[in-house]
Amino acid sequence: MSFAGHRLSGARCFTLLAALGSRRQIQPVSGRGSAMISAWALIAGGSVRIAGEVLEILAGGHTDLSGGLAGGALILVMIGFAGLWPEARRSVAARIAIVLIGLGALGFAAIAVWSISQGTLAVGVVAKMPVFIIVAAVTLVGAIALAIWLIASSSYPVWIGIVMSISIAMSLVSSFVAFPALVQPLIDLVMALTFIQLGLSMREQRKTGNRS
Repeated sequence: MSFAGHRLSGARCFTLLAALGSRRQIQPVSGRGSAMISAWALIAGGSVRIAGEVLEILAGGHTDLSGGLAGGALILVMIGFAGLWPEARRSVAARIAIVLIGLGALGFAAIAVWSISQGTLAVGVVAKMPVFIIVAAVTLVGAIALAIWLIASSSYPVWIGIVMSISIAMSLVSSFVAFPALVQPLIDLVMALTFIQLGLSMREQRKTGNRS
């Protein structure tokens, strides 16, 4: 009777340990799954932004649809950058970049929605709003911090940080400076392509399990 009881207790302990072990194995898979969602969000956000910029070029200016696509792209990009947070815990510049660019993306998305509700205001009009200037300044600081982090990181190509940060800065400047008609959409196209490339790099990193 006693021996049977010991055998039963041992079986329960073994079952419990096996369950705990399976949970430990599941957690990294779940983490990789979340990271892959973020990577695809960056890829999708860049693709949606490209579609919006092409539409603007064809239409000869901002439209309700291109504004909506820009807002949606910013939300996707924000989700994508959030997936970098586990790596950002190792770098002050990375944490600053993700928080500020995330806030900037939300701010610009809200401004885009408001602009559409007002009949799609011209960029020159929106750029004079204090809230736009604040959001632009926050995003610019985030872009600089992003460049510092990605250039120093061994996980991603150096050129992504350089080109992305320059394109973000130029996109912000184009809101205040009168560039030729095609320049601003082309800058945003380059920026969107860097979002896609960063998403592809994140996807490859998660597939190989490299978190360095």
